[in-house]
Amino acid sequence: MWKCLSNSVSDQGKRIMSNFNQSFLAEVIMETKRQTLIQILTFLGITTILTVGVFIWIFNLPKNESGLYAVMMFVPGIAAIITSLLYKDKIRDYGWRFGKAKFLAYAYLLPIIVAALAYGFSWMSPLAEFYTDEVTMYQWSQMLGFELPAPALIGIISKGVIAFMIAFILVTGEEIGWSGFLTPKLLKITSIPITSVVVGLYWSVWHYPAIIGGLYNSYYTAPLWIKLIGFTLVMTSASFIRTVLISKSKSVWIGSILHASHNVILMGVFFDLTVKKGYAGYVVSETGIIAGIVYAVVAIMFWRRQVTKTIQTDLLQSLSNDST
Repeated sequence: MWKCLSNSVSDQGKRIMSNFNQSFLAEVIMETKRQTLIQILTFLGITTILTVGVFIWIFNLPKNESGLYAVMMFVPGIAAIITSLLYKDKIRDYGWRFGKAKFLAYAYLLPIIVAALAYGFSWMSPLAEFYTDEVTMYQWSQMLGFELPAPALIGIISKGVIAFMIAFILVTGEEIGWSGFLTPKLLKITSIPITSVVVGLYWSVWHYPAIIGGLYNSYYTAPLWIKLIGFTLVMTSASFIRTVLISKSKSVWIGSILHASHNVILMGVFFDLTVKKGYAGYVVSETGIIAGIVYAVVAIMFWRRQVTKTIQTDLLQSLSNDST
């Protein structure tokens, strides 16, 4: 009898401890998420304040000095570092390792695939026209020792290599904020789709003053509302790809490579292969509706493929563990 009573008390004690541990763990998780959310909001607040200040400065400069817009590209990185210092967070945890080569390759190639599909479709339609005059006169070709006009392929390769290296350095200022801080922080408290949308929308709005102020895609004459919709769709879709890759690689350089490839290929090479008249501004480049739709489709397909591969890997691992 005493043994049964002792066992009953022991079982009840274990249940109480188990419930206590679960409750304590839940509280720790909630507190961690709350602290992470505070850091995210602080980062967004600092980024917004710095952005407003820099844009006020830029828009008060002479028009021929508008190239100083490049200063904006370092604002997110500066905001991330300030936030980390405020909360004594580890900057070395931003993901400075390159990670697996395949994820770096995805980051470089996916914007090229998007550009080829979006522009290719547009060129085959009455909406946009293909031409090579601009790429044959690239100064990038001269840097490789070719006389102008150079073959179009040489122009494309030269910009794809030299301009990419320059862009990679510049966009890293942004990506320290987006890929090193904001995206990993959001992934700690929410899902890949929600993280992608939050980062993508803020990333889009962060560029709006440049688009509205004429610093962005001024060659195309599409209405402003078309540009803003197309740009938001493109940025949010690119954010989706970036989030998936960062969740896999944990590397800030994923964002830098994706961003540089996006800027040089989608905004650069393919932009320069398109006659800038008619409805071209409605459908292609970084503010085009077709470019945005193609980006979204590619992003969702890539995400679903990665989810499927993860499930298959987990299943094989489970079967392997069961067999041993």
